[in-house]
Amino acid sequence: MDKASNKASEQAALEAIQQQCEVWVQEQDSALISSMYAAINHGKMLRSRLILAITAGQASAHQESIINLCAVIELIQCASLLHDDVIDSATSRRNRPSINAQFGDKNAIMLGDVLYANAFVKLCDFSPAIARCVAGSVAMLAKGEIEDVAYSKEFQPSLEVYYQILHNKTASLISASAQAAALLVGLDSSAYQAYGYNLGMAFQIIDDLLDITQDEQTLGKPAMNDIREGKSTLPYILLYHKLDSREQQEFLHTFARASDEDIASIKQLLFAHSIIDEAKRIAYEFAQNALRSIASEQNSALESIANALIERTY
Repeated sequence: MDKASNKASEQAALEAIQQQCEVWVQEQDSALISSMYAAINHGKMLRSRLILAITAGQASAHQESIINLCAVIELIQCASLLHDDVIDSATSRRNRPSINAQFGDKNAIMLGDVLYANAFVKLCDFSPAIARCVAGSVAMLAKGEIEDVAYSKEFQPSLEVYYQILHNKTASLISASAQAAALLVGLDSSAYQAYGYNLGMAFQIIDDLLDITQDEQTLGKPAMNDIREGKSTLPYILLYHKLDSREQQEFLHTFARASDEDIASIKQLLFAHSIIDEAKRIAYEFAQNALRSIASEQNSALESIANALIERTY
């Protein structure tokens, strides 16, 4: 199959996944739930693309299960973002008003709960190994969110803590998606779990960088938002350790309560100390670790996903 045919096949599968999600949401028989869900602006569907790429060789034999697994993951991801936007008091996502901005925090939280519950019901149709893998990642995701909120009260300079939060909050579901896909079609699940973990770590680091390097129009949400929310992301941790003691104290004084002028100064420091390049190099190493995990599988689609992730601009 040529590149154009592969792209068309993937697009058809992504549309089928979205349709399956809509069908499951409509099973709730609630016009309000359906209308709120319809207002969600869905993203790039990275996790589904990952599952489709892993299972491509076995797609004809497992087509329905593959689509359903992707739909389960998409509902979980969507639910997590609904809750995330409430926690962050976000008013926009992907250049559209967030669900909490449109319908209120309570409705956004409950819609997230509905999507989580719906996903877990459908997860029961899969093997116990797949169900444990995916459900376990959701517990880790929630744990990561709790840790992220706890550490946002003051600057957190530890790389170890940062990586642990990343693992729980972001990499866990991506890793579980890859592992579940491998389990579904009988591939080496540990290799794909490692691929997903490293890909997830790289993905979030790039996300943290884009918050600094891109503008609001490109991001679909406010730029330089992490420092305003007190999030100790990799670029700020790397910068902190490059500063002298006086500069560190000034940085700590302004972090999470920085004025526009402070933010502009910190952004200048990030570039002056080559922090963006250093963080991107770390993301690149995670991406290379992901590729090494599945080197024997010779899956060009997964190689493309990892490479595109590093070069993405939104």
